[in-house]
Amino acid sequence: MSTSQPPTITATQQPLYHRFSDIFKAGFSIDWGIGSFLVVSHVLVLLLTPVAYIYAPAGLWQVMLVWTLVHAFIGALSTTVYSHRLIAHGAAKDVRLPTHIVFLGLQLFAVQGSVRRWSAQHVIHHAVDKTGQHHLDPYSATWFSTSWRNFLWSHMLTYLFNHPYSREFDGALKAKAHPAIVWQDKHYLPLIIVANFVLPIGLGIALAGWLGGFCMLLAGSAGFVLAQHNTWTVNSVTHMWGFKKGLISSARNNYVWLGPLGEGNHHADHHDYPRDFRNGFGWSGWLLDPTRYAILALSALGLVQGLNRASRWQEAQIIARRKVRDTKAKSPSILWQQWEEKLATLGDEWLAAAKAWDQFKLEKKKLTHQIRQSGADSMAAARERMGVTQEDLMRDLRARRESLRAEMQQARKRLKAGREEFFNALWELKQANIAVA
Repeated sequence: MSTSQPPTITATQQPLYHRFSDIFKAGFSIDWGIGSFLVVSHVLVLLLTPVAYIYAPAGLWQVMLVWTLVHAFIGALSTTVYSHRLIAHGAAKDVRLPTHIVFLGLQLFAVQGSVRRWSAQHVIHHAVDKTGQHHLDPYSATWFSTSWRNFLWSHMLTYLFNHPYSREFDGALKAKAHPAIVWQDKHYLPLIIVANFVLPIGLGIALAGWLGGFCMLLAGSAGFVLAQHNTWTVNSVTHMWGFKKGLISSARNNYVWLGPLGEGNHHADHHDYPRDFRNGFGWSGWLLDPTRYAILALSALGLVQGLNRASRWQEAQIIARRKVRDTKAKSPSILWQQWEEKLATLGDEWLAAAKAWDQFKLEKKKLTHQIRQSGADSMAAARERMGVTQEDLMRDLRARRESLRAEMQQARKRLKAGREEFFNALWELKQANIAVA
């Protein structure tokens, strides 16, 4: 049954290492350049930011605070909207050139590597879910045998090391071949120096002299440090703590962590269907995903086109399989055997209703397109050759539209009923579990 089949790769993986020193045997080496930059920038921000606020020229501390917060927000938003969903996952079929240019500029404030390299690493992170090549995950939260090591590695330590060469990463990097993305990758170092150091220092000097330049440098540095940790929590927090596990990864839905603008709270949904421009299913996905609002705004402006999303059938299949897996794990084997066939049948009925709904939606989309195109001169000429007038065609199309509306209302009812019956059966099994406990 489609609801009871296990995923091909399980979310639970055996640890690869016990101590951090073990990774050197696997071909890792310290990246002294990036490592030194990250350590020094963090230490300076922690030690000197209070000093900068204490000695800031009159009125500058407000500018510093706003600059830090705006810098962090831009770094986070450009990462979630552009580097992650649009580029790494192809959440839109067409990203217009102005979108590339603007977001490639904004992404410089994240200081997390070029868009090309960031997205290539993330592609590998998700590919592990399907291939099972656990050792290739660039920021795995399950490599080590202890939680604190997994947290430190996935959150930050991974960026302090050169990772062994892999053909998979090389292929993912070459796949991100848009000219604008390649250009940013080639010129990344001077670009981030201008965006994160020259710009704030110049602004500070213009506002309050050299002391103002020093203060604004610290404000900008604090901004990218905040943006970095905000993104890194997706690799660490959302893979280690939460309420619902994904089907094929360690990712979890925790419904709480909103810092990464929607990436953190529905991470299990995202790993189970990563191409979706949304990051979560259902009403809570809408409520807790600011990044999808930004992508919808870009779509409304024509800056991205053809948003990808899971069908209702795909959503239902993922949710049903998770529910079956979790319920089976909590049920005594004898009791589960009594309910397994019923749950599989109800799950399949729900999925069939969802597939029918998707088919009606597709037909509605095609019908709407036909009605809009019915007045085109080229089509009118073709209809005349076939002896069909425009009035006849419009009447037939409108009649089908009315019929389709009625059929869709019935399909919606069947979909809702199928879901309710499936969840009611789960609730009854839960009560039976309580009774025999």
